[in-house]
Amino acid sequence: MAKTAELPAGLTPAEKRWDFSRDAVTPGRLTAWGAELACASALVAPLADIPWQTGAAAGILCTGAAVLYEKARGSWRRVLIARASTWLATTGWLSYALATRPTLTTMAVGVTVWGAGAAVNIGMDKWGETTREAEAELDRRLAEGEQIDKAQQGWAKLLYDICGIDGAVADPIVDKWPSGAGETVKITLPAHMNIDALRGYEAELAGALHLPKGGGVSFSAGGADVPRNVVFIAIARKNMMAGAIPYPKLTPTSINRPIPFGVVGNGDTAALNLKDEGFIAIGAQGSGKTALMKTIGLGLVRCDDALVWDMDTSAKMSAVFINPYLRHGIGVPLIDWPATTEDECRLMVKAARDIIAARKTEYADLLEDEDIDNLPARPDIPAIHIRVDETKSMPDDVLEGIDFIIEEGRSVNVRVSNTGLRATRDYITAAMDELTPGRIGLRTNNSTELDMLFPGFGAPDMALFTDPGTVVYMSGTKGPYQPTPAKAYATMAEAFAQDGGDYKRMQNLFTDAARQLSPIRPNLDEVSARAAGLAYGQRWARCIRNLRGDANGNVGPDRMHESVWELYRSWPAPAPYDVLLGRTFDDEGTPAHGPAMEIPRLTEAILDDDALERAAAQDAAIELAKTQVTPKTNDQLAVELFASIGRPAKPSEVYPLMVKAGYTLSDRTFRDLCAKLALHDKLLRGDDGTYAAPSGEDPSGRVPGSEDDPDGRSNGTHG
Repeated sequence: MAKTAELPAGLTPAEKRWDFSRDAVTPGRLTAWGAELACASALVAPLADIPWQTGAAAGILCTGAAVLYEKARGSWRRVLIARASTWLATTGWLSYALATRPTLTTMAVGVTVWGAGAAVNIGMDKWGETTREAEAELDRRLAEGEQIDKAQQGWAKLLYDICGIDGAVADPIVDKWPSGAGETVKITLPAHMNIDALRGYEAELAGALHLPKGGGVSFSAGGADVPRNVVFIAIARKNMMAGAIPYPKLTPTSINRPIPFGVVGNGDTAALNLKDEGFIAIGAQGSGKTALMKTIGLGLVRCDDALVWDMDTSAKMSAVFINPYLRHGIGVPLIDWPATTEDECRLMVKAARDIIAARKTEYADLLEDEDIDNLPARPDIPAIHIRVDETKSMPDDVLEGIDFIIEEGRSVNVRVSNTGLRATRDYITAAMDELTPGRIGLRTNNSTELDMLFPGFGAPDMALFTDPGTVVYMSGTKGPYQPTPAKAYATMAEAFAQDGGDYKRMQNLFTDAARQLSPIRPNLDEVSARAAGLAYGQRWARCIRNLRGDANGNVGPDRMHESVWELYRSWPAPAPYDVLLGRTFDDEGTPAHGPAMEIPRLTEAILDDDALERAAAQDAAIELAKTQVTPKTNDQLAVELFASIGRPAKPSEVYPLMVKAGYTLSDRTFRDLCAKLALHDKLLRGDDGTYAAPSGEDPSGRVPGSEDDPDGRSNGTHG
């Protein structure tokens, strides 16, 4: 675009006053047309014996008046000549007509003269409608050109005064953000400069532009096709970081898509591609790292082709994802493996290393058949994303293992993300720093911490971090390629007003996530599970004790859901850490061996060998019950399933069968149902916590279906 709007060639400012570009139809022109029409009526004037001198004098006076009128309005010379010509032609004919008798010829000439004059005037008026718009556009371009020139001069002066850059040119097109919070300006620097010339001047430019706290300036170099000396300056003129943004819908997604965690100033989604990279999050105590990890964790557990493992010795990052199951028996734990002790972290590292080795060899044929270099992430071969909270709290051998996973796990979809208080080497190892392209900076006590997190880019303006949830993020491989301010989604109710809908929704967010996302959580593929061995297979027998036990590791039924407690009690003791880690051997002098102990997935795979023998009969009983006319109540169904086992059984053995038959009540626990059954003397309860159905129960009726309750069984009553 031109620096200033220019006039068309050959046109001067004085000449632009086109008469016909003013009001199209004026009282003066109406008078002119009327006068010409009146003169034409002189065809009959000789009948009144009017002297021709009188007509000539009147015509000359009218001609002079018309010329003076047009000249006073600033008309062009061509307009004055046209007006005078039409009047003089009419005057000449009028004088001739008065001096002689009218004939057919003079009458024809009179009509022609009048018509020509009227056509000239009307034509110029119609032309004026179009040229008036052209003149308005010209005036707008002239005004816009002045504004553009002023803005360009302002940016050139600003960059010279603040950054010492002489010769910068601002593009006249300014990209206004849809959110209305700011705009993006394209700056062309001198040819020998690039974006690095602006690094470190964010705060100074924000101050010179009088931006509020929470607003600010950030730089971007654009895509690969943008010249090096072109820089895009994003200017946030409003504090987009104020307030809280509620987490959006819990829609299932894929690890193959960027994982969203917030919103940038222009309204776009802030996201990281966590299939191909991990991230490092650095922030001071109280800056919101744990809240950020909950937000990113929600994005990960929404993926039907990714498992999340946590190294979280504080047990804060994982708790909200696991408690819906442990406390309320809802779904399955959303975090596939929470390691909350140092030895559990060691086992996780060992399992991850074994999985990496197994995947590289056993999936080699798959890579060759599909002609790809890296293992695909899909529900049957899920990616594994390991999140490490507070890296400095990990033992040295665990840190060495994490470095190995970062180096070797990329091609087989085993990724690691870390958080820390600082970006120094005692918090973030060299391998983490060099091989982790994703970076998220939160508020720090010293700007040098963020300078180390974003080396070569300069520390972000600390004035951005005025509200909780404010971050600056980038990705060295997937973009954005420069530190970009963003506001992370809020997942906790305390961030919202108590009388609002967002407050109520956030109160139940992780419970809702357990209900909605448990069905899509993938299982670890057989190759990886076999490689991980008992370290993985018995993880829940160990982790439940670590998560819900007291200071001495004792676990009781008062701190977990009845079905979880019964399931936990049904498991044999897991192999000790010393045996699993190879620090000692079992009593027989051999490496650890034993059964895997998994959280039920509500399939036949959760049953032991004896139960498998009765599975077909139980399925047949359930299907038969569905064909009956009278709906079977939950307590009737439970009694029949207890009876089908043929011996006293624990609720944990029957609960999966109840769910399989349609029992999905979570607000009313299965323990409540069993208590009700015992109260009604429909089950016999043993001293060891087992139940047995009295002989002779009539299994009549059928399992209620969706046709009986439009809201599903979860809203039905127990009896």
